[in-house]
Amino acid sequence: MDIYNSKYEKETNFLKYFVFVSFFPQLILGPIVRYNQSGVQLKEEHAFDFENFKHGFMLILYGSLKKYLVADLLVKHVSTIFDGVYTNYPGCVLLTGILMYAVYQYADFSGGTDLVLGIAELFGIKLPQNFKQPYFSTSLANFWQRWHITLGGWMRDYIFYPLALTKIMQNLSKWATNHLGKHFGRTLPACIANIAVFMLVGLWHGPELHFFIWGLYNGLVIALSDILKPLFEKLNEKLHIKTASRGWHLYQIIRTFIIVNIGWYFDRIVDVKKSFIYLKNTFANFGNPRLLASKNFMNQIFGNITDFQSHIVLVVLGSLIIFVISILKENKIDVYKSIQNKNIIFRWAAYYIPLILIILSLSFSFGDTGFMYAQY
Repeated sequence: MDIYNSKYEKETNFLKYFVFVSFFPQLILGPIVRYNQSGVQLKEEHAFDFENFKHGFMLILYGSLKKYLVADLLVKHVSTIFDGVYTNYPGCVLLTGILMYAVYQYADFSGGTDLVLGIAELFGIKLPQNFKQPYFSTSLANFWQRWHITLGGWMRDYIFYPLALTKIMQNLSKWATNHLGKHFGRTLPACIANIAVFMLVGLWHGPELHFFIWGLYNGLVIALSDILKPLFEKLNEKLHIKTASRGWHLYQIIRTFIIVNIGWYFDRIVDVKKSFIYLKNTFANFGNPRLLASKNFMNQIFGNITDFQSHIVLVVLGSLIIFVISILKENKIDVYKSIQNKNIIFRWAAYYIPLILIILSLSFSFGDTGFMYAQY
């Protein structure tokens, strides 16, 4: 497609092409790499670079912490809540489950991506970033600009723009502008293209109804937020909301996190009817949160409560490390360079504390759980 559109020169050497399509670190999880991003690098000579090795090792260590300390200790507990036949859990348990799933999915996928980027860097290959602190997003559209960035870029270039810029869409835009207003006419092609893209993203995860509904949900929310943008701006003006304030920024992050997690119900729960029941119970039958502190109740759900508590302690420690690093990155701080500039005690602590926690987590893990996104 890219050669047809004259984006790149065609590769006439089969072995060089084969190296590009079979570069082993990113075959299973991605990121989805364009030829201009890694194909050119793979043709170049790469000598051993100790700085690349150190940075790659830190990425591997950080990815392993996400995967083994956080994701692998949460996966069974998430499955206990969402894959069982019992559907009468109170909302407080379901909310706990979906929050655990939000952490698990991010730790598993972004951790796997960090491993891929780190391994590639050992060979001197720089692969594109695939995550950019998605849970600090201020809107659902912004979330998808930060989550699985390379898939979003692929869908944008090969589905969104070709669809939004078709003659049919341009004619529809003109009609809508004349009959429904300038803003509606301008945004309608993008709204339709977004809905189509997210339905395809849902089917990309698997040809199952719950994935299709999850994709449709995301597409509709983004489309409606674009269409209603002038209304929201007027409402903010009438209510005298300071949209540049830190408070408003924090509100946007929390609001987006809630919207994303509503979508996770349809992403995670295979039975569509069950996903709607669980979503309803979360809001209409929340129950007593004190149940979560009851050993008998927690034993019924998770089995051995001592193991569950040990897992949660380790998960919380890992999540705190991820959270602190994410805040630093969100504030444009290069964490790797900052560590290298510290004294030797701090540097060794940055290496050994995560390593010790990872080794400790392996004694509590449920065995090889694989990578979630390897199935898609």
